[in-house]
Amino acid sequence: MRDSITKLVSIAFLGGLIGRGFRYGFSVTIARGLGLDALGIFAFGMVVMKGAGVFARVGLDSAANKYIPIYRGQDDAERLNGTVLLCLLIPLLVGTIVAVLLYFGRGVIHSTVGVTFDPTTQLFIAGIPLFAVMMVGVNATYGLNETKYSVYIRDFGQSGVGIVLIAIGAFIFSDLNALVVGYLASIVIGVGLAVVFLLREDALRFDVQPVFEYREILAFALPLTFAASIQYLVSWTDILVLGVFVPATPIGRYQAAYQTSVLLLIVLQSANSVFPPLASELHDSGKRAELNRVYTAVTRWVTYLTVLGFAFVAIYAADILSIFGTDARSAQTALIILAAGQMISAIVGPTGYLLIMTDYERLTLVNNGLAALLNLVLNVVLIQTYGILGAAIATGISLATMNILRLAEVWYFLEIHPYSRRYWKGGIAIAASIVVLFLGKLLPISSLPRAILAGAVALGLFGIVIWRLGFDDLDAALVEAIK
Repeated sequence: MRDSITKLVSIAFLGGLIGRGFRYGFSVTIARGLGLDALGIFAFGMVVMKGAGVFARVGLDSAANKYIPIYRGQDDAERLNGTVLLCLLIPLLVGTIVAVLLYFGRGVIHSTVGVTFDPTTQLFIAGIPLFAVMMVGVNATYGLNETKYSVYIRDFGQSGVGIVLIAIGAFIFSDLNALVVGYLASIVIGVGLAVVFLLREDALRFDVQPVFEYREILAFALPLTFAASIQYLVSWTDILVLGVFVPATPIGRYQAAYQTSVLLLIVLQSANSVFPPLASELHDSGKRAELNRVYTAVTRWVTYLTVLGFAFVAIYAADILSIFGTDARSAQTALIILAAGQMISAIVGPTGYLLIMTDYERLTLVNNGLAALLNLVLNVVLIQTYGILGAAIATGISLATMNILRLAEVWYFLEIHPYSRRYWKGGIAIAASIVVLFLGKLLPISSLPRAILAGAVALGLFGIVIWRLGFDDLDAALVEAIK
């Protein structure tokens, strides 16, 4: 790998920040243009499309992360080509089958669980195979040890076009269905970009006879299908259960809180775009000590920045949610609870990918299954009593449980844990920044500019304190080039 981890993560972080801003803008635009009830309907449709899309990937997103760097490193063009073709064509086929089954089985679903697929949700069903192919295509570019392509595909291409088309649907056509059609068109653009970049990097070639190692790849990928689907349910069971028991407007408030809390995962997701193929290479070559060092360093910096982000969200929850046009106290409390759960998910680092890339992928199925069962039970019980607060509590507990379990398994099976007394520098920097965040509440300006200014100053102070305290040899793991 020619580029340093720092450079790759920086590209992923900056691109992910912009892309996440666009996707966050989806919710803001819908809420402002069509109202919170429309946002609730859109959120439910997205859950259906993405959830079915996760199943349609049949674990090939993780397989792309594992096998593409191996075959590329071995200069095995035939197996590389075959792997990429499998990763694109199988999700397209499975996604189409799933979409057809959902569309024609919507009446049975309604009579069985009481969930109605209205015309807007039916449009999202059409996007299942497209979304599955796009996401596997993004992961295929991760396997090339390049983060810029995923930024071009998902963050700039699909999300950038998506926010424009969603704004047109919301403010010009004032029609939710037109808005969804525009969003689906942006996914088509994302698929096209993925194919173009894979062709550019010669990972997908028409002049090479592909060799399909489908038995090995599917044996690795299929268990992850269920694990990924279950993990998705952990993330979105709240919306599904809310859709049964709660009207659209409270769901819209909850979606505003949830989408805000997900912003705390930006740093982890940036690291995840680089870590899996790197972990696969290091594990495959037996470089256990270097894998430990990189995992520990990545987790430490993810922890620093995520804890600081949580402090900002907790202190300025009301100011942030004002973007959506809501000042409901329940939404603010839900945001803080969800943010705590996301923070725990982030500070354990890329433990899920570490287990998968070190041949403990079947543990992921067990972890996600336990978390999904817990999440479903808690959501059904708590939502009926506490509404969106119950959903936030259930989701927060489930996320925390799943990630703590992963961390324990990494320690038990790999004898690795990322924590030490070296965190003291970050602790001092975060404490100083939190003081600034509280002082920012005293500024005599309107709420949103006040939050932005305080956040920027706190982040700057964090960087200065960390720099003045100095970096150690472990921090150098994120600076040096890994050849």
